[in-house]
Amino acid sequence: MGFNSTATTTTLTAKLTPIGRSKLISNNNSLITSFSFGDSDANYNVPVLLETGQIPADSGNVGTNGSISNSTTTNPPIRSFLIANPSGSLIKPVESQSTTIINEIKSNGQVTITGNNISQNVINRNNYTTDPLVNLFYSFGLPLNQTQDANFTGTTFANGGFSDTAYSGLAQTNIVVLGINNSNYGELLDGKQIKLELPTSAGTYTIYSTFQNKSTSLNVEDANYIETSVVSTKIGNNIAFLFSDTIKKPNGGDATLSWATGFGQVKPFTLANKKLFNIQDNPNLGLSADTIVGVAYLDKGFLVITDPTIVNNYNTGTSTGVSVTFNSVSTTVFQNITCIAGRGEFGTSTNPTFKSSDTPRISEVLLYDNVGNIIAIAKTDRHVTKNVNEFLAFNIKINL
Repeated sequence: MGFNSTATTTTLTAKLTPIGRSKLISNNNSLITSFSFGDSDANYNVPVLLETGQIPADSGNVGTNGSISNSTTTNPPIRSFLIANPSGSLIKPVESQSTTIINEIKSNGQVTITGNNISQNVINRNNYTTDPLVNLFYSFGLPLNQTQDANFTGTTFANGGFSDTAYSGLAQTNIVVLGINNSNYGELLDGKQIKLELPTSAGTYTIYSTFQNKSTSLNVEDANYIETSVVSTKIGNNIAFLFSDTIKKPNGGDATLSWATGFGQVKPFTLANKKLFNIQDNPNLGLSADTIVGVAYLDKGFLVITDPTIVNNYNTGTSTGVSVTFNSVSTTVFQNITCIAGRGEFGTSTNPTFKSSDTPRISEVLLYDNVGNIIAIAKTDRHVTKNVNEFLAFNIKINL
């Protein structure tokens, strides 16, 4: 129905007009300079207020090509305004801090997907004349031939290679590539929160993602979504690495440890003792190199299994029941516009039903540029009253 959704928040989300959308692209973040309050949904002859969920919306939410719209019409149907001050002005400047643009990364929540939401392919890099998917070896930053394999299998870390590291097993001819349908995740999978259940002819491998054990504090790792080690950039950006207890438990096979520890926890490393992986042996610290079984490409939505034991037991025709549990994140970019109505302001209205004894009923906030164009409009979910002697502040959020 055409009513605004109910809400308990005091932050209003504004919709841009078409002119507002175009100006925000071409202008700077100082575009919005003033605001006004409307009471177009108030009949002051009616003694009761519109309650939550009873304010008419200013527009729908469907955008082009099935997207979500953040836009309203060029000329919003505003019928009446509150008068800002005794001089009769309808508008007032927004607060000076309203020019700040904010980037905020938000979790989309843990989900589990199965079936058609996961594509499955076995790719042999030697089939380069017949299988177009061989191109993906380059997409994934994996060795393309035996010459490049030597850097992983025949050259030590001290000499610029990986033969004595956890990375050595990434040089493989055959890989299993599992693709997550991009309608199921945001901008990025959370690289510390992936669990893969992969059935094979040798049984089901349970596989987890984690980050490298390095000098980064555990508090920082809890906040990270991607692997941040310098050496990982040799494979790619926005990745995490995959491990399985069945292949080798943490710290080179310590039977008392598990890669499952800490999975799904809000602070997996600091509070739940989630395991980081060791890139090399370090006897002085009691560390043994771990065995990577694959790589998660967090922005691409791919889990690539390289471990030959798993790959050789995998068959796309019989491996039903594959499931992936993960969290993903998305970035919101928005501008907060602060609109303050002080005592003695916005106490009367142009609404013809308004009488001097009435208390103004606000249902819309309009935002303008410096020449009076309506840039955005926000609708409340209910009547918000303001006595002339009261102080009122609205925080208007504009998603960009």
